[in-house]
Amino acid sequence: MSSIKILHCADIHIGAADAFLGSSADSRMFETLITFENIIDLAVQNEVQLLAIAGDLFDAPTPDAAFVNPVLSKIASAPNLKVVYCAGNHDPLIAQSPFVINTLPQNLFVLPTEDTCLVFDDIKSRVYGRSFDSAHLQGEEEFSLTVPQDDYINILVQHGELKSDLNSDYNAITPRFIRNSGMDYIALGHVHKHTPVGKLENVSFAYCGCPEGQGFDELDEKGVYMGTVGKGSADLKFIPVARRKHIHEKIDITNVEDISSFILETLKDRYQNFGDHLYKIEIIGEMDPDSTINCAELSARLSTALYFVKIKDSTEYKIDFETLAKETSLKGVFVKKMLEKQEQAEDKETVKRALKIGLKAFSNEVKYNED
Repeated sequence: MSSIKILHCADIHIGAADAFLGSSADSRMFETLITFENIIDLAVQNEVQLLAIAGDLFDAPTPDAAFVNPVLSKIASAPNLKVVYCAGNHDPLIAQSPFVINTLPQNLFVLPTEDTCLVFDDIKSRVYGRSFDSAHLQGEEEFSLTVPQDDYINILVQHGELKSDLNSDYNAITPRFIRNSGMDYIALGHVHKHTPVGKLENVSFAYCGCPEGQGFDELDEKGVYMGTVGKGSADLKFIPVARRKHIHEKIDITNVEDISSFILETLKDRYQNFGDHLYKIEIIGEMDPDSTINCAELSARLSTALYFVKIKDSTEYKIDFETLAKETSLKGVFVKKMLEKQEQAEDKETVKRALKIGLKAFSNEVKYNED
């Protein structure tokens, strides 16, 4: 066998949900479970031989049985698929781990906490790695096991942090470690953003990222790697699998009358299944001084069509500030003073925003916690 077909996933964090989702958080937790089940289905449909899960399958070391039992059942439902798992820093292999206290499917192989080699003669492959035994793990200078020089394909499944040295609490993996590992492919987990498949000497390696985003700091496409690994080669394709995306959009509403309808139409044009995603919408543009924007009202109207939305108002008033500053009124004095302060300030944008909020205050439009 010159190559094997693999699927590489990591950081599924089953049981996790964005805290800001409120009443939707519980269902979002189970969506991470469903995404994992879909990954198993994807592997079976594509006749994958080895599923490598590089850590943090669960979001906690002792997850609820409502998450554990379906995971084990789903793995058992694909008996021809070899599933290799190394526990990560979120679900380390402790005494109470579900991978310790439960009877595991025969096709699930959990790597112990010391360097280990699993030999699969039927696919002429070896899978190496080790699990976290706590929330932190010290990296190694070199892999402690000798890799035989033969025609078997060698794969390392590892949760850890690519670093130039071992200065990390999360299993530092250095270029030296990679070069001297003797592997054909290193399936990495821990970093939630997928990377291109890199190569040092004859060793290919990559982070597949997480299959579901965990917040608005994770806006890239989420998915898994799937393809073939051979001696000294890895031909892998990134496959998006996320149920929902986290999206940050800036939308210009200058001269727009029906703002909520305009936002929905914009999102519909830009995103497939646009109503399923989580949005952070920043509205920009120029507004008439007599116009008002109520972010709470906008959110309420948009929430009828969108799974989650948060609105930030970054619009500007169409105002001739110089003319307004000449008015013999309290508002005129305020504008004059703020323009002087803006001229002298290093952070002019902050002063400009303060001017905007101050003008809204004259119309009783500012709320105490406005940001």
